[in-house]
Amino acid sequence: MKTVIVPLDFSETSFNAAHYAANMYKDREDVALILYHFYHAAEDKEITQHYLDTLQAELAVGSTTLTQAVTESGDNFIDSLSAFAHVKGAYMIVMGLTGKTKLEQRFSGTNTLKMAEKNVCPVLIVPEDAAYVSISNVLITSQMKYVEDTPVLLAVKRVLTDFRPAVHILNVDESHYISLTTDFKAERDKMEALLIDFKPEFYFMRLFDFHESVNLFAHDKNIDMIIIGPQHHSFYEKLFKTQHTKKMIYQSKVPVLAVHE
Repeated sequence: MKTVIVPLDFSETSFNAAHYAANMYKDREDVALILYHFYHAAEDKEITQHYLDTLQAELAVGSTTLTQAVTESGDNFIDSLSAFAHVKGAYMIVMGLTGKTKLEQRFSGTNTLKMAEKNVCPVLIVPEDAAYVSISNVLITSQMKYVEDTPVLLAVKRVLTDFRPAVHILNVDESHYISLTTDFKAERDKMEALLIDFKPEFYFMRLFDFHESVNLFAHDKNIDMIIIGPQHHSFYEKLFKTQHTKKMIYQSKVPVLAVHE
């Protein structure tokens, strides 16, 4: 049984993420969807459980996917959610992200980005207005360096197996010119062999702005999900340190799946 956790703070953004996850895994008898709420004051438990139960009943209408509601309290939301996900052996965490204003980014976005940084399980970051239709086209970004059959790639394969989408693998590097170097060709061949079941298509772009390139590519190819792929560890270093990188996440209209070691 695959456990998918949706943290809820009862904001519209978190409700949208819950609906997205429920529709994404609708009628999947091998998936357990857990609606998770973290509260601080003991007197909040009863009313928050009521809200969770109501949403659980709403999402269960017309679906055979097992849906549960869980509340927890503690000193720190991120630590509690991480521990809960670890104990449950979570397959994925689905979280919303609001980014219209700097204030919303500060309060609604911080926890989502912090959770994505944690090495617990893949975290799907769902834009506030995203509505699930299908996962037909997936974009995987990769540095194309030291490609191996790592836990990261295995996690990516599991997600691809869920939806069997068309797979587009994008490498953005300022060194690309007329033809690929021998090293890039060798790494491409390795990745193609590792993902052979999904018949990936490869794209190499000679641009200097990685994040702008990804958003442009996602728009042109009608991408339904972006996976920050294997061996792009520098993305995580930049994600929480530069406003430019965060801007790509906040402004993306496509859910972003964060998978890393």
